[in-house]
Amino acid sequence: MKIGIDASRYKHAEATGVEWYSWHIINGLIEEITDSKEDEIVLYSKIPLNIGKKNVVNKLLAAKRLWTLRCLSKEMWQNPPDVLFVPSHTLPLNLPKKSVITIHDVAFRHLKNVYSFSEYHHLNWSTKMAVKNGTKIIVPSQATKDDLIKFFACKPEKVVVIPHGFEKPKDVNEEEVMNNSDIFKYFGINKETKYALFVGRLENKKNLVKLVEAFAKFSENNPDYQLILAGKRGLGFEKILKTVNKFKLADKVIMPGYITEEEKAVLYMNSKFFVFPSLYEGFGLPLLEAFYYGKAVLCSNNSSLPEVGGEAAHYINPQSAEEIAEGLEKLANDETYVNDLVKKGSERLKLFNWKEAVKKTLWTIRE
Repeated sequence: MKIGIDASRYKHAEATGVEWYSWHIINGLIEEITDSKEDEIVLYSKIPLNIGKKNVVNKLLAAKRLWTLRCLSKEMWQNPPDVLFVPSHTLPLNLPKKSVITIHDVAFRHLKNVYSFSEYHHLNWSTKMAVKNGTKIIVPSQATKDDLIKFFACKPEKVVVIPHGFEKPKDVNEEEVMNNSDIFKYFGINKETKYALFVGRLENKKNLVKLVEAFAKFSENNPDYQLILAGKRGLGFEKILKTVNKFKLADKVIMPGYITEEEKAVLYMNSKFFVFPSLYEGFGLPLLEAFYYGKAVLCSNNSSLPEVGGEAAHYINPQSAEEIAEGLEKLANDETYVNDLVKKGSERLKLFNWKEAVKKTLWTIRE
């Protein structure tokens, strides 16, 4: 079987959720078919991927704009594979006989006001196209499957739930990172710093304005705590900054921007607990990262997060700054409760692995 894969989001210097998913799932698929006498993978990309693996071909499709709609569509018309796999939302206009696409979430239908006009309409259009034209749709959670059925009248049998996996991060030299990273030196973060950690894009969807409001209340009784919001700026960052200034928290709320994997690891290691009050998530990988580093988790009680967290997280209503503040207080001061969450998180983590996700994905592609 000739398996075509959209690898346009496979390699990114500053990878975020979809890019990391593409990286893990494509690498896994390559390993699965390496010794196959029947399968071949064609990776369609904008730049050379330099993958010297048996049964793998990298085909460059060059275009500065509208790569999927122009280049990939043309390639599917001229040289269609047996099946096309797209690890993110957008299918090309022309398709081979079979196509499989991963839809990570439909947050835009829940939170229209946190997306720009163009973002919303592009996501809505591409999801409609995927539901209408895709042979199979992979989603990371039952919550996303339910949304596709509710908002897009998708046939239930067309959707396959395959949770993301978790890969143990590379070991890092904690002392070296702390001594050499500009983030730790500039902000004065060390092993004695008491802080709650958030990791993700600083945008409206992550509900960070409400988190800062809650942290302001929490700080009244816990003045020695800081809040670190680690991630690139996104749509709505200005509101977050204004809220920080409104509550005079500039010295307590640290926003270092994009962080490397090494910096992220050390930030997790030294945090007191992890906070993730998102308004909507298709999966919620940061919860698994926090579980790995042995941290208690505070997160929203919505979308896929209870599926990922199970009984290993402290859930809050993300719309209530008071409830978030109470959760922060609980994790900061109830040691017995925190230890119980950490133990449950360690067990919960065992349920998510990339090998299982890859095998189910390949089965879906071959079906």
